[in-house]
Amino acid sequence: MSAYNGDLSQYDQYGALFHIGLQLNKNRKFNGNFNLGIGSVRGENSQFRLNDNLEATPNRYFKTSYLFINYDLHYNIIKKEQVIVYISQGIGLFRFNPKDEDGNNLSDQSNTRNSDETYSNLTLMLPTSVGAIYFLPNEWGVGFQAGLLNTMTNYIDNISELGDGGNDNILEFRLAFYVPFNMP
Repeated sequence: MSAYNGDLSQYDQYGALFHIGLQLNKNRKFNGNFNLGIGSVRGENSQFRLNDNLEATPNRYFKTSYLFINYDLHYNIIKKEQVIVYISQGIGLFRFNPKDEDGNNLSDQSNTRNSDETYSNLTLMLPTSVGAIYFLPNEWGVGFQAGLLNTMTNYIDNISELGDGGNDNILEFRLAFYVPFNMP
Protein backbone atom coordinates (compact mmCIF):
# COMPACT_ATOMS: atom_id res chain seq x y z
CA MET A 1 0.00 0.00 0.00
CA SER A 2 1.09 3.55 -0.57
CA ALA A 3 0.13 7.02 0.65
CA TYR A 4 0.90 10.51 -0.64
CA ASN A 5 2.19 13.58 1.20
CA GLY A 6 1.89 16.99 -0.40
CA ASP A 7 -0.30 20.07 -0.62
CA LEU A 8 -3.62 18.17 -0.50
CA SER A 9 -3.00 15.57 2.22
CA GLN A 10 -0.41 14.09 4.54
CA TYR A 11 -0.26 10.28 4.31
CA ASP A 12 -3.94 9.92 5.26
CA GLN A 13 -5.36 8.15 2.18
CA TYR A 14 -3.85 4.84 1.10
CA GLY A 15 -3.83 3.38 -2.40
CA ALA A 16 -2.84 0.11 -3.99
CA LEU A 17 0.67 -0.87 -5.09
CA PHE A 18 1.99 -3.84 -7.07
CA HIS A 19 5.69 -4.49 -7.18
CA ILE A 20 7.99 -7.04 -8.79
CA GLY A 21 11.73 -7.17 -8.43
CA LEU A 22 14.93 -9.11 -8.77
CA GLN A 23 17.08 -9.20 -5.65
CA LEU A 24 20.74 -10.10 -5.90
CA ASN A 25 21.61 -11.77 -2.63
CA LYS A 26 25.11 -13.31 -2.81
CA ASN A 27 27.26 -10.78 -0.95
CA ARG A 28 27.47 -10.53 2.82
CA LYS A 29 26.99 -6.77 3.36
CA PHE A 30 25.93 -5.12 0.08
CA ASN A 31 23.36 -6.44 -2.40
CA GLY A 32 21.42 -4.93 -5.27
CA ASN A 33 17.74 -4.99 -6.15
CA PHE A 34 15.98 -4.09 -9.44
CA ASN A 35 12.35 -2.98 -9.05
CA LEU A 36 9.32 -2.30 -11.20
CA GLY A 37 6.18 -0.99 -9.56
CA ILE A 38 2.74 0.39 -10.37
CA GLY A 39 0.34 2.03 -7.99
CA SER A 40 -2.01 4.88 -7.29
CA VAL A 41 -2.42 7.56 -4.65
CA ARG A 42 -5.00 10.24 -4.07
CA GLY A 43 -5.49 13.30 -1.98
CA GLU A 44 -8.21 15.78 -1.21
CA ASN A 45 -8.43 19.02 0.71
CA SER A 46 -11.71 20.88 0.24
CA GLN A 47 -10.28 23.71 2.39
CA PHE A 48 -7.19 24.24 0.17
CA ARG A 49 -6.70 27.97 -0.30
CA LEU A 50 -4.95 29.90 -2.98
CA ASN A 51 -1.81 31.74 -1.86
CA ASP A 52 -2.94 35.28 -2.86
CA ASN A 53 -3.28 34.34 -6.53
CA LEU A 54 -6.44 35.22 -8.44
CA GLU A 55 -5.34 33.90 -11.86
CA ALA A 56 -5.75 30.17 -11.23
CA THR A 57 -8.18 27.82 -9.55
CA PRO A 58 -6.16 24.93 -8.11
CA ASN A 59 -7.61 21.47 -7.92
CA ARG A 60 -8.68 20.30 -4.46
CA TYR A 61 -8.77 16.60 -5.37
CA PHE A 62 -6.51 14.38 -7.44
CA LYS A 63 -5.83 10.73 -8.12
CA THR A 64 -2.49 9.77 -9.63
CA SER A 65 -1.55 6.47 -11.20
CA TYR A 66 2.19 5.91 -11.24
CA LEU A 67 4.83 3.58 -12.62
CA PHE A 68 8.43 3.36 -11.49
CA ILE A 69 11.61 1.48 -12.22
CA ASN A 70 14.66 1.69 -10.00
CA TYR A 71 17.78 0.09 -8.62
CA ASP A 72 18.38 -0.15 -4.85
CA LEU A 73 21.62 -0.83 -3.05
CA HIS A 74 20.88 -2.82 0.12
CA TYR A 75 23.14 -2.71 3.14
CA ASN A 76 22.52 -5.83 5.21
CA ILE A 77 22.56 -4.90 8.87
CA ILE A 78 21.94 -8.56 9.74
CA LYS A 79 22.46 -11.36 7.24
CA LYS A 80 22.06 -14.91 8.46
CA GLU A 81 20.92 -18.06 6.70
CA GLN A 82 17.25 -17.45 7.44
CA VAL A 83 17.04 -13.70 8.21
CA ILE A 84 18.13 -10.50 6.51
CA VAL A 85 17.51 -7.04 7.97
CA TYR A 86 18.54 -4.21 5.65
CA ILE A 87 18.40 -0.55 4.77
CA SER A 88 18.50 0.57 1.17
CA GLN A 89 18.99 3.60 -1.01
CA GLY A 90 18.10 3.66 -4.67
CA ILE A 91 17.78 5.73 -7.80
CA GLY A 92 15.14 5.44 -10.47
CA LEU A 93 12.53 6.96 -12.76
CA PHE A 94 8.98 7.77 -11.68
CA ARG A 95 6.13 8.42 -14.15
CA PHE A 96 2.80 9.80 -12.89
CA ASN A 97 -0.52 10.98 -14.28
CA PRO A 98 -2.67 13.22 -12.03
CA LYS A 99 -6.42 13.29 -12.75
CA ASP A 100 -9.35 15.21 -11.31
CA GLU A 101 -12.53 13.73 -9.77
CA ASP A 102 -14.01 13.27 -13.28
CA GLY A 103 -10.97 11.35 -14.55
CA ASN A 104 -9.64 14.23 -16.67
CA ASN A 105 -5.89 14.82 -16.90
CA LEU A 106 -4.92 17.70 -14.63
CA SER A 107 -1.70 18.31 -16.55
CA ASP A 108 -3.89 19.41 -19.50
CA GLN A 109 -5.82 21.91 -17.34
CA SER A 110 -3.56 24.96 -17.33
CA ASN A 111 -6.17 26.99 -15.40
CA THR A 112 -5.31 24.92 -12.28
CA ARG A 113 -1.77 26.38 -12.19
CA ASN A 114 -0.08 29.70 -12.81
CA SER A 115 -0.20 30.63 -16.51
CA ASP A 116 3.55 30.08 -17.08
CA GLU A 117 3.73 26.86 -15.03
CA THR A 118 4.28 23.59 -16.89
CA TYR A 119 5.77 20.27 -15.81
CA SER A 120 6.85 16.85 -16.99
CA ASN A 121 5.14 13.73 -15.71
CA LEU A 122 8.49 11.87 -15.63
CA THR A 123 10.91 12.54 -12.78
CA LEU A 124 13.85 11.15 -10.87
CA MET A 125 13.25 9.42 -7.54
CA LEU A 126 15.60 8.43 -4.72
CA PRO A 127 13.80 5.65 -2.79
CA THR A 128 14.93 4.96 0.79
CA SER A 129 13.71 1.97 2.77
CA VAL A 130 14.20 -0.45 5.61
CA GLY A 131 13.08 -4.07 5.57
CA ALA A 132 13.42 -7.63 6.75
CA ILE A 133 13.25 -11.01 5.00
CA TYR A 134 12.69 -14.41 6.58
CA PHE A 135 13.71 -17.44 4.50
CA LEU A 136 12.07 -20.83 4.88
CA PRO A 137 14.15 -24.05 4.69
CA ASN A 138 13.20 -24.43 0.98
CA GLU A 139 14.79 -20.96 0.33
CA TRP A 140 11.44 -19.27 -0.33
CA GLY A 141 10.93 -16.18 1.78
CA VAL A 142 8.53 -13.61 3.11
CA GLY A 143 9.45 -10.01 3.85
CA PHE A 144 8.23 -6.61 4.91
CA GLN A 145 9.57 -3.26 3.71
CA ALA A 146 8.70 0.34 4.58
CA GLY A 147 10.07 3.30 2.70
CA LEU A 148 9.74 6.64 0.96
CA LEU A 149 9.96 7.03 -2.81
CA ASN A 150 11.42 10.56 -2.47
CA THR A 151 10.21 11.90 -5.81
CA MET A 152 11.97 14.93 -7.23
CA THR A 153 8.72 16.64 -8.23
CA ASN A 154 6.08 18.78 -6.58
CA TYR A 155 3.43 17.91 -9.18
CA ILE A 156 2.08 14.48 -8.18
CA ASP A 157 -1.00 16.44 -7.03
CA ASN A 158 -0.73 18.99 -9.91
CA ILE A 159 -0.01 21.77 -7.37
CA SER A 160 3.37 23.43 -6.95
CA GLU A 161 3.68 27.23 -7.11
CA LEU A 162 0.17 27.68 -5.69
CA GLY A 163 0.94 25.42 -2.73
CA ASP A 164 3.24 25.51 0.25
CA GLY A 165 6.30 24.20 -1.59
CA GLY A 166 8.47 21.15 -1.10
CA ASN A 167 8.45 17.96 -3.14
CA ASP A 168 5.54 15.54 -2.99
CA ASN A 169 6.37 12.16 -1.55
CA ILE A 170 4.99 8.63 -1.38
CA LEU A 171 5.18 6.35 1.65
CA GLU A 172 5.11 2.64 0.85
CA PHE A 173 4.55 -0.51 2.87
CA ARG A 174 5.30 -3.77 1.07
CA LEU A 175 4.59 -7.35 2.01
CA ALA A 176 6.82 -9.41 -0.25
CA PHE A 177 7.20 -13.04 -1.23
CA TYR A 178 10.60 -14.26 -2.38
CA VAL A 179 11.08 -17.11 -4.84
CA PRO A 180 14.63 -18.45 -5.30
CA PHE A 181 16.16 -18.06 -8.71
CA ASN A 182 19.62 -19.60 -8.89
CA MET A 183 21.82 -18.38 -11.70
CA PRO A 184 24.64 -20.63 -12.92
